[in-house]
Amino acid sequence: AKIEQFIDENKALIRRMFGEYAISPADNYTSSIPYQYETYDGHILHTRSERATSRTSFTTSSNKVDACESAVEIVTPYWASNSAGKIRAVVNTQHLQQAIQQEVCQSEQTKRCKNDCSCEQKYKWHRLLTYDPDDDCKGIFMDWFLFPSCCACRCENTVSK
Repeated sequence: AKIEQFIDENKALIRRMFGEYAISPADNYTSSIPYQYETYDGHILHTRSERATSRTSFTTSSNKVDACESAVEIVTPYWASNSAGKIRAVVNTQHLQQAIQQEVCQSEQTKRCKNDCSCEQKYKWHRLLTYDPDDDCKGIFMDWFLFPSCCACRCENTVSK
């Protein structure tokens, strides 16, 4: 409630920091994943279904496939552990939604990634607008969080030194 009041009172600041997002007429605010986002510099970020379609057409033009299976999803987190290990509330309201595209490994080994190799989860830092649920006086602030970014097949180094 307090964070929504702050956002309402500071809409111009929020727009300058994060841009606008466009909602498809079929969507409503109860959905946790909007149809698309427009960033402050005019770029459009699409949701999983549109990315999957474009990604499929891109990957079929090549004979290469990933050695590790992964699931790609777009999430709008409400809670996350920051770089210092503190739990923070991520600002995700009907007026401001922060989405993260993440790719999560589905298994440790596959037919192509096996024996002395295994599928390893990689992570990427994201900077999000948050607040400390234990201290309302801090207001909202930017903080750093790790989210899964890709899945890589990593093998033991067999070259001896």
